[in-house]
Amino acid sequence: MKVSNFHEDWREVIYCGMENQQIDFKAAQDWGLLTRPGRAKFARHAMALANTLGGYVVIGVGEDSNGNPIDYQGMTPKQAASFDPSTVGQTINRYADPAVEFDIVRPEIDGKVYVVMVVYPFRNMPHVCGDVCDDELQRGVFYIRTPEARSRAAYRASELHPLIQRALRNQRQMLGRMLRGILYENRQSSDEQDVRAFDGLLTKSRLTARNILGVEQTRSLPMMELIVHPPKFLPETSLSNMRQTLLLLDRPSVKDFPSPGAHRQGKLTATNESLRGWQADASGKQENFWELFQSGLLYCAVPLTVEDQSIQAEELLKLVLTATVFTGQVYAALNCLDEVLNIRIRINNTNNILLKGMTSSNGTEAQPCLIPDVEVVKYRSAGDLEAGAAADIAEKIFREICKRFNVSLERTDSDLLKEQLDEAVKHALLGV
Repeated sequence: MKVSNFHEDWREVIYCGMENQQIDFKAAQDWGLLTRPGRAKFARHAMALANTLGGYVVIGVGEDSNGNPIDYQGMTPKQAASFDPSTVGQTINRYADPAVEFDIVRPEIDGKVYVVMVVYPFRNMPHVCGDVCDDELQRGVFYIRTPEARSRAAYRASELHPLIQRALRNQRQMLGRMLRGILYENRQSSDEQDVRAFDGLLTKSRLTARNILGVEQTRSLPMMELIVHPPKFLPETSLSNMRQTLLLLDRPSVKDFPSPGAHRQGKLTATNESLRGWQADASGKQENFWELFQSGLLYCAVPLTVEDQSIQAEELLKLVLTATVFTGQVYAALNCLDEVLNIRIRINNTNNILLKGMTSSNGTEAQPCLIPDVEVVKYRSAGDLEAGAAADIAEKIFREICKRFNVSLERTDSDLLKEQLDEAVKHALLGV
């Protein structure tokens, strides 16, 4: 079960009917009236869940005469308010080292309010108990959650081994992120003269897009732009060789870009210094535009569908993923595997536009964007994108775009999104 503090309906958790490795139930109670051992018991459950798979502590569900957690009592307003994250966190993290990451939500189901402590799996290191409390907690112990729904100390090698393996894996991932930051964010400085030349080509390409797609669309309606260039101009290559190279691309091909599977007619043509592509509808009207210069600049403009002052999150996500995968393919095919690419995704004319299909972290509808343009910049090599990082970069770009639209994705939601993007890449970008 994916652990998240946002569920459209908490029934699956609250009405589970039995405790398991990820769910623990507690009868209705007031945190302020709990004894020290009573509060320590919550700390033990929190550390055990975080050291295992993460999970939920549901308060407001008591046991029947047979010991089954099916007495759905709910909480009084005073009881629910007593479980304040700051006061609960002070107690739990007095014992836990490092601090346990958790949220507290108060869902209302069938007219009754419950308190749910959402406990996330540890990020880097497992949680060790740093203090003793009567019979509830022991100093220096790693607590785990067993399949029998017990929160107890890990005392077998087979129980400690997964903790060590997860910690090592998390440390490797953290080190990888640090190295990528060093390698990709700061490794290469761009040639200032070439950067100015790239800006000049970008201006020309934008003017072409405006003339083709229409002044009204490009000046006042939302439009996504992809802007990519290496630190310096690419070595001279002929347009015929570049064309032949691009025509060999797999998915998305030049005819599928930027909207694969849309049954549009893709075209490719040449100028004196670039190749241009677009897709047209059944009547032949050009619906998007992209241009790749011999120097290495790639520009793409895609008008977004607008309904009721809203753009669709699904449409935008598909475009971001397709743009990221296409970027990796293009520059890898041009033997630009190791150059760190400047990758920019812009959405123009976003003021008062809503990202439809997304909700904010507290479950309410997102608010309109309050800035005129949204821009996200990433640095990554084509070799890295080709090696499997395309979905990861697309997820990061989309997550940052969501923030600009006042939507904050939770960590578990981002992990799920990343898994979906990985599957989309494997299946030729279909079914995003």
